[in-house]
Formats: sequence, C-alpha cells, structure tokens
Amino acid sequence: MKIVSIEPTPSPYSMKINLDEALPDGKTESYKLNDDLSAAPDYVHKLFAIEGVKGLYRVIHFLALERNPRVAWEQILPAVRTALGTVDSYVPEPEAGAEKAEPVFGELKVFIQYFRSIPMQVKLEEAGKEHRFGLPKRFMNAVMEASVVADNMLAERKWVEQSPRYGAVSEVGEEVVEEISASYDMARVDDLIKLIVEGKDDMAVAQQERKQVTLDMLDDPSWKKRYAALDRMDPELTDLPVLDKALDDEKASVRRLATAYLGMIEAPAVLPYLYKALKDKAINVRRTAGDCLSDLGYKEAMPAMIETLQDKSRIVRWRGAMFLYEVGDATAIPALQQALEDPEFEVRMQAKLALARIESGDKAEGSIWSQMTEAIQKK
Repeated sequence: MKIVSIEPTPSPYSMKINLDEALPDGKTESYKLNDDLSAAPDYVHKLFAIEGVKGLYRVIHFLALERNPRVAWEQILPAVRTALGTVDSYVPEPEAGAEKAEPVFGELKVFIQYFRSIPMQVKLEEAGKEHRFGLPKRFMNAVMEASVVADNMLAERKWVEQSPRYGAVSEVGEEVVEEISASYDMARVDDLIKLIVEGKDDMAVAQQERKQVTLDMLDDPSWKKRYAALDRMDPELTDLPVLDKALDDEKASVRRLATAYLGMIEAPAVLPYLYKALKDKAINVRRTAGDCLSDLGYKEAMPAMIETLQDKSRIVRWRGAMFLYEVGDATAIPALQQALEDPEFEVRMQAKLALARIESGDKAEGSIWSQMTEAIQKK
C-alpha cells in the first residue's frame, strides 16, 4: 500500500492520504493513539510511531490522518511518506515556509439538538472533540411543556447538522446560542408549543414557520429581530433584493445567514451577491461565500475566487485554492504559482495540487457536491 497523493482538508488538524489500494466496499478502519493496537495492521503501527499522529480513519482508497495541534504537518508528512512509500507519479507537498501569520482555526461542525421543532442545546465538533453549549432555561421549560404529547421525550431528541463555522470554539458556540436565542423569542416558542400539542408533525410545523421577509423588516433597530425575520425565510430568486440588503447589515450574523441563503438558490443570478459577500469584513462571511461558490460550481466565479488567494485569512485563501482545483483552468495558473509562496502550508499545498491538475490537462471534476448532484441527475 503506497501513497498516491496527499490533500489538505477544511480542518488544519486532518489530512487526506490517497492510497493505491482500496478497502472492500463497506469496510472501514479507525484507530486512536491510545487504542489497543495489538491486532492492528502493520501500517497502523508505522503511522503511530510518527510523532504528532493521534488518529486515523481509513475507507475505500484513502485514509484521514489526524495530528496533534502542537506538531506541524511539515514535520509529520515526510515521515508518513517514508513509512508508507509513494507511487512513481506522486507529487510531493511544498516545502516548509514561514511561521504562521494568524491563529489556526479549522472548520467547526455545528449541530443543534431539537425536541420536535424546539431547540435544546448546541454541539460543536472540532478535530474529533465535542463541545456543548446550553440554551437559556426557557427552551428546556418549553420542551417539558410540549413533551406531554411524547411517549418518550428523550428518545425523540435529535441532532441536526447546520452549516459549518470557523473560529475559536468558545466564540462560535456563544455566537450560535445568541442567534438561536434571537430567532426563537418567547412568542415563537409559545407558537411551537401550541403546534406540537395540537399534533402537528415536523413538516407541518416547518411549513407554518416559514414567513415572507420584506425589506422593511430589515429596518428594525434590533439586530435580533432582523435576524429572527431572516431566519424564517425560505429563499427564492424573488428574495434577492432582501438578501442584498441583509448583506449590508451591521451584524455579521445577519450577513452570514444571508450569504448561506444565497448558496441555496441554485441560479447564476446569485453570483454578484456572493462576490459582494466575498469582500465582507468578517472572515466567517467571506468563507461562507467561498463555500457557496464552491458548492454551486459556476466557472464564471473563477476571477472572483482567484482574488481570494490574496485574502488576509488562511481559511478563505484555502477555499479559493480548492475552488481552482475543482473547476479552475489555465487562466488561474499565474495566481496559483504566486500562491506557492503563501505563508500557510495548507494553502501552498492546495495551490500545488490545483496547479498539478491544471498543467497536466486533467479535467476539472467540480466540487464533491456538484459531482453528487450531477450523478443524481443522470439516474
């Protein structure tokens, strides 16, 4: 088993190692540093002998390698190459560069726990670790009141994944709690209790929850009311004027939500608005815009995403390089060559992969999301 290529992921603590051998369909292998490895394959022992490797997950033809944040990839990856070996066509990762110029924040997976349609708590996942944040007491009181219709309230709780966030765990957790508290005021929570007690199912409740958002709703002096209004939108093309206004809101939470909604409208008409969001002063908004453009996969966005290679934030520059790997063509080569000098290792690595794909003439396959969508449409 040898390495075909190595790719960065949205998390600075995880790296994707593509292999020349695949596991049988349905089989996976997962190990942590402190597990009992007595029956583990030989390659697992080799990898855990490398300082900084703390976990791995193997599926199909690749494995995801997890590192200790205190040990840099520049130190780990050469040892991984030595341990597993590489195929003849392997393209080595870039050399070590300057010290990191900014805090390393990776992708945070965000989950909200619900009983029926009432939020209960928030969970963030980062590099395999969970962090939970409680909501104000009124939410639990509401759950207890609505649970009279449930045979087993605990069994009906469910975690629902949200859009990813980027930043320090404590700050993001507090931000999500603040947004939920803003969106679910007492009047809305009371309405939810009533609908649940009346026997409405989740789909019926969701349909009744949706509201038409108007421009004047975004004039409210309270950001919480502006956010609450926008949070109940079911975005369509006709909502573009409202979303455009929301992109100018003074509160980053409102601007980020508007940006995420734009990504849900699968039409080229959203592109100018996403370009606007790419220039937002908040990193979270800019990165969300980049994620949306990547998911949509429109090649017309290439000039705007080339510009993101000059962004102040590592996570925005990485998204730009990933977009160019997914859909870029020869026009992106000069910018990608310049990105090979980026101070951040993951950005340099993704830029090198994009250059290798473009210069070799390999066809751009688009993002994973667009590939999945295309495959579904062909069925």
